[in-house]
Amino acid sequence: MKTTVESPDPLHRTITIELPWDMLAEELDREYRELAKKVQLKGFRKGKAPRGVLRQRFGAKVNADVLGRLIQESYEAALIQNRIQPVSLPELERGELEDGQPYTFVAKVEVQPEIELVKLDGFTVERETPQVTPEMIDQEIERLREARSVLVPIEDREEAQDGDTAVMDYAASIDSEPLEGGQKQDHQVVLGSGSTVPGFEDAVIGMRVGQHKGFDLTFPEENFPEQVAGKQVHFEVDLKALKRRELPELDDEFAKDLGEKDVATVAEVRAMVERRLREGLLSKADRDAKASLIEQILAANPFPVPPSLVERQKAAMLQEVQTMLRFQGMNPDQISANTAKMLDDLGPRAEREVATSLLLNAVADREGFEVGDEQVQAHLEMVAEKSGQNLAKLKALYAEPSRVEELKHNLRRDKTVDHLMNLSNMKAATDTAAEADQASDPGQEEAHDKAGEQK
Repeated sequence: MKTTVESPDPLHRTITIELPWDMLAEELDREYRELAKKVQLKGFRKGKAPRGVLRQRFGAKVNADVLGRLIQESYEAALIQNRIQPVSLPELERGELEDGQPYTFVAKVEVQPEIELVKLDGFTVERETPQVTPEMIDQEIERLREARSVLVPIEDREEAQDGDTAVMDYAASIDSEPLEGGQKQDHQVVLGSGSTVPGFEDAVIGMRVGQHKGFDLTFPEENFPEQVAGKQVHFEVDLKALKRRELPELDDEFAKDLGEKDVATVAEVRAMVERRLREGLLSKADRDAKASLIEQILAANPFPVPPSLVERQKAAMLQEVQTMLRFQGMNPDQISANTAKMLDDLGPRAEREVATSLLLNAVADREGFEVGDEQVQAHLEMVAEKSGQNLAKLKALYAEPSRVEELKHNLRRDKTVDHLMNLSNMKAATDTAAEADQASDPGQEEAHDKAGEQK
């Protein structure tokens, strides 16, 4: 087998592979011998059909099977021989099989870029200092109350108002033809929430319980399925009931109902909320600082990003987004209608994710970072202790080798990012602000210098 490799650009390799006729002839002979054992041809005893008859009847299939097997085997051997790491399936240009002649085919593949790590240290990273305000604590407590709220019937009035939860039956149609999936029973809509087609909630506000109403709405062109986008839809609505959301009182009983350890009073609820908000803001500040550092390192160490990896990342991210939207109750038709736009919007983020992954892998490889089973064990123990989960159950979640490898990959990535953070110049946002104030006040800098001289 002979191979030649060309590099038309940093992300592609063109591999030309020549298979000698002797190899082909040997494989063809083996294939015909096996075929003769299996087939029964009229006029011949089983296993005695001549090669010429078999070739006439099955030649095309035998050639395709043999070439398919040899192309796959020789392609994989060529990758190993030339140390090529493809990130896409090969684009094959097959040759013609001729008796007595070598067979040549060409495989074109996309490859990982060769990343030259020029600069990894000395970058300045600003980390925000989180501030938890009383207003933030109040908002979070209100969110906790809303999460434990209940819907109760409105009995002191019958007219629908903004903020009510309206219980209704409705039927939608276009040109007097029922709209598929456009009929709902006991459907609940929070009036004024903007969760339905524009104009629908406004049409319901003012209706009375027991009232029937028909009205037309024109759907927007964007973000709606093709069957209704830009079209006029007729609705027939029966308002059956009105409900309001009732929040629990903010008292010690509410505190106990949260079921949190060492939280039994309103004051302890506020302390818990403040602690969690601060931890969340610290975590976000840390993520933002790391993202800023990665952006700087990527800019200082540029390399091309393989389009096929970006497309795979976009597809994975799209699946996550669609799963989340379905979980939130969005109409499946509406999700499908937005697929192309979502993919387009995900492009820049997907490319950044791929570039970051390639960069961190290159750094980890250069530094020789590895994650062993002991580190996985220590990580699971830490997660169990911090989250209060049962360690045995947590380990069971990672019983599959694929999940363990994924965890090792993530831990290796975290280790690499921490290494890069240690090489950077870390500043708190307050430090940066102080430097800016000092730079804007020459007199302050002069006074500082004189104080230093006096010391």
